[in-house]
Amino acid sequence: MYDKILVPIDGSENADAALTEALKLAKKLGSSLEIVSVATDQRYVQYGVTLGQDVMESFQKRAEEILSKAKQRADEAGVDANTNFVIGVPKQAISKELPQKYGTDLTVVGKSGVNGISRALLGSTTEYVVRHSVTNVLVIE
Repeated sequence: MYDKILVPIDGSENADAALTEALKLAKKLGSSLEIVSVATDQRYVQYGVTLGQDVMESFQKRAEEILSKAKQRADEAGVDANTNFVIGVPKQAISKELPQKYGTDLTVVGKSGVNGISRALLGSTTEYVVRHSVTNVLVIE
Protein backbone atom coordinates (compact mmCIF):
# COMPACT_ATOMS: atom_id res chain seq x y z
CA MET A 1 0.00 0.00 0.00
CA TYR A 2 2.60 2.55 1.11
CA ASP A 3 6.16 1.43 0.45
CA LYS A 4 8.01 4.54 1.59
CA ILE A 5 6.73 7.18 4.00
CA LEU A 6 8.06 10.73 4.36
CA VAL A 7 8.10 12.03 7.93
CA PRO A 8 9.18 15.67 8.40
CA ILE A 9 10.20 16.39 12.00
CA ASP A 10 11.21 19.55 13.83
CA GLY A 11 11.41 18.56 17.47
CA SER A 12 7.84 19.57 18.27
CA GLU A 13 5.35 17.38 20.13
CA ASN A 14 3.22 17.19 16.99
CA ALA A 15 6.16 16.00 14.90
CA ASP A 16 6.92 13.40 17.56
CA ALA A 17 3.30 12.20 17.35
CA ALA A 18 3.63 12.00 13.56
CA LEU A 19 6.78 9.90 13.89
CA THR A 20 5.05 7.59 16.36
CA GLU A 21 2.16 7.05 13.93
CA ALA A 22 4.50 6.63 10.95
CA LEU A 23 6.44 3.97 12.86
CA LYS A 24 3.20 2.09 13.59
CA LEU A 25 2.16 2.28 9.94
CA ALA A 26 5.57 1.26 8.66
CA LYS A 27 5.70 -1.74 10.98
CA LYS A 28 2.20 -2.87 9.99
CA LEU A 29 2.65 -2.28 6.25
CA GLY A 30 6.32 -3.24 5.91
CA SER A 31 7.15 0.29 4.76
CA SER A 32 10.39 2.20 5.14
CA LEU A 33 10.66 5.78 6.39
CA GLU A 34 12.42 8.83 5.08
CA ILE A 35 12.70 11.05 8.14
CA VAL A 36 13.68 14.63 7.31
CA SER A 37 14.38 17.87 9.08
CA VAL A 38 14.07 20.88 6.79
CA ALA A 39 15.80 24.16 7.60
CA THR A 40 14.80 27.19 5.61
CA ASP A 41 17.39 28.64 3.25
CA GLN A 42 15.78 32.05 3.41
CA ARG A 43 17.54 34.71 5.41
CA TYR A 44 15.39 36.66 7.79
CA VAL A 45 15.73 40.29 8.74
CA GLN A 46 13.87 41.00 11.96
CA TYR A 47 14.23 44.10 14.07
CA GLY A 48 17.33 45.13 12.17
CA VAL A 49 19.13 41.82 12.76
CA THR A 50 19.95 39.47 9.89
CA LEU A 51 19.92 35.79 10.75
CA GLY A 52 22.49 34.00 8.63
CA GLN A 53 25.12 31.28 8.62
CA ASP A 54 25.53 31.04 12.40
CA VAL A 55 21.79 30.41 12.76
CA MET A 56 21.91 27.78 9.99
CA GLU A 57 24.69 25.96 11.83
CA SER A 58 22.58 26.02 14.98
CA PHE A 59 19.58 24.66 13.01
CA GLN A 60 21.73 21.88 11.60
CA LYS A 61 23.12 20.88 14.99
CA ARG A 62 19.63 20.73 16.50
CA ALA A 63 18.30 18.84 13.46
CA GLU A 64 21.06 16.25 13.74
CA GLU A 65 20.10 15.64 17.40
CA ILE A 66 16.42 15.28 16.49
CA LEU A 67 17.18 12.99 13.54
CA SER A 68 19.50 10.82 15.61
CA LYS A 69 16.78 10.24 18.20
CA ALA A 70 14.25 9.49 15.45
CA LYS A 71 16.61 6.96 13.85
CA GLN A 72 17.10 5.29 17.23
CA ARG A 73 13.32 5.01 17.67
CA ALA A 74 12.99 3.47 14.20
CA ASP A 75 15.77 0.98 14.91
CA GLU A 76 14.14 0.01 18.21
CA ALA A 77 10.81 -0.49 16.40
CA GLY A 78 12.48 -2.63 13.74
CA VAL A 79 11.60 -0.17 10.97
CA ASP A 80 13.99 0.62 8.11
CA ALA A 81 14.57 4.39 8.15
CA ASN A 82 16.86 6.94 6.57
CA THR A 83 17.39 10.39 8.06
CA ASN A 84 18.24 13.56 6.17
CA PHE A 85 18.92 17.19 7.00
CA VAL A 86 17.61 19.30 4.13
CA ILE A 87 18.02 22.99 3.40
CA GLY A 88 15.19 24.57 1.45
CA VAL A 89 11.77 26.12 1.73
CA PRO A 90 9.98 23.71 4.09
CA LYS A 91 6.51 24.03 2.55
CA GLN A 92 7.73 23.33 -0.96
CA ALA A 93 10.27 20.71 0.08
CA ILE A 94 7.78 18.66 2.10
CA SER A 95 4.91 18.92 -0.36
CA LYS A 96 6.72 18.42 -3.66
CA GLU A 97 10.50 18.15 -3.75
CA LEU A 98 11.20 15.50 -1.11
CA PRO A 99 8.44 13.05 -2.09
CA GLN A 100 9.83 13.11 -5.63
CA LYS A 101 13.47 12.95 -4.53
CA TYR A 102 12.97 10.01 -2.15
CA GLY A 103 10.13 8.28 -4.02
CA THR A 104 7.73 8.42 -1.09
CA ASP A 105 4.03 7.71 -1.50
CA LEU A 106 2.70 9.06 1.81
CA THR A 107 3.62 12.00 4.01
CA VAL A 108 2.86 11.77 7.73
CA VAL A 109 3.00 15.18 9.35
CA GLY A 110 2.05 16.74 12.68
CA LYS A 111 -0.74 19.30 12.75
CA SER A 112 1.72 22.12 13.48
CA GLY A 113 5.39 22.60 14.20
CA VAL A 114 7.58 24.64 16.51
CA ASN A 115 7.60 27.94 14.64
CA GLY A 116 4.50 29.82 15.79
CA ILE A 117 5.69 33.24 14.62
CA SER A 118 6.36 31.98 11.11
CA ARG A 119 3.01 30.17 11.08
CA ALA A 120 1.19 33.37 12.07
CA LEU A 121 2.95 35.42 9.39
CA LEU A 122 3.24 32.92 6.56
CA GLY A 123 0.59 30.27 7.22
CA SER A 124 0.84 26.73 8.43
CA THR A 125 3.33 24.42 6.74
CA THR A 126 0.93 21.54 7.36
CA GLU A 127 -1.92 23.39 5.70
CA TYR A 128 0.25 24.11 2.68
CA VAL A 129 1.41 20.49 2.47
CA VAL A 130 -2.17 19.20 2.60
CA ARG A 131 -3.18 21.51 -0.24
CA HIS A 132 -0.13 21.04 -2.49
CA SER A 133 1.40 17.63 -1.82
CA VAL A 134 2.15 15.28 -4.69
CA THR A 135 1.40 12.36 -2.33
CA ASN A 136 -1.33 11.47 0.13
CA VAL A 137 -0.94 13.24 3.47
CA LEU A 138 -1.83 11.93 6.91
CA VAL A 139 -2.09 14.71 9.50
CA ILE A 140 -1.58 13.59 13.08
CA GLU A 141 -3.32 15.43 15.91
